[in-house]
Amino acid sequence: PSQPQLVEDNEQSLQINVGNLSGGESKCVYKNTTLDMRRYKRLQMFGHANAEEVNTTDLQDNQIALFIRLGSDYKSNYYEYEIPLKLTAPSNQYSRYNIDDIRKVWPDDNMLDVALSLFTNVKRERNRARALGTASFSRPYVAYDNSRPNNKITVMGNPTLGEVKTIMIGVRNLSNGQKSGEVWVNELRLKEYNSHGGWAADGSLNVQLSDMGTVNVQGKYVSDGFGGIEDGVSSRTQDDQLNYQVMTSL
Repeated sequence: PSQPQLVEDNEQSLQINVGNLSGGESKCVYKNTTLDMRRYKRLQMFGHANAEEVNTTDLQDNQIALFIRLGSDYKSNYYEYEIPLKLTAPSNQYSRYNIDDIRKVWPDDNMLDVALSLFTNVKRERNRARALGTASFSRPYVAYDNSRPNNKITVMGNPTLGEVKTIMIGVRNLSNGQKSGEVWVNELRLKEYNSHGGWAADGSLNVQLSDMGTVNVQGKYVSDGFGGIEDGVSSRTQDDQLNYQVMTSL
């Protein structure tokens, strides 16, 4: 009450329950949006997985995976990042105030923490392979995260981080048999925005050519990252812009 600008909101995680998911099958949820992610450096999200109370499908570590898909559509133009999930053992003794218990419930291995540049690097790698005839826009191109070799990156079509229209989060069965389980995800967020500033300049020149006439030259240049003090990250210019005009009267 003494600080009315601080408001407590209910934390809302996303829970995905899958039952008898066949080998290679996926189930997901999606959201339509319009995002420009080029100003940010990292994408993060917490992940949790556990077997059902009665583990009839004998679910084990790394048998189901969490994936997130970013693109202009769901099937033809997207980036995807996949994480095999570690299971949390059942217990009613976990404490939200104990860091060790928190890491058991939300393991570091399950956390999505990816540099957005990784997506564009894999896309460039795919484009080089396409020039050699070993890849195509119409087939998924797969690579693995060097820092976390079990995690898979997929590029399909021609996606761009500058115009993300769909976000999909899902669970995939990596095993050959049917699997059931429960997955939670929490706090999907963009981090480490690019804070370097740009600059802008404009000028004009008017030349009087005695009795012959006049020449008027005007120009304006705005560099990538320029914006007003009150502008947010998304309001800054994304490209270098050069405008000029020349007018004569003879």
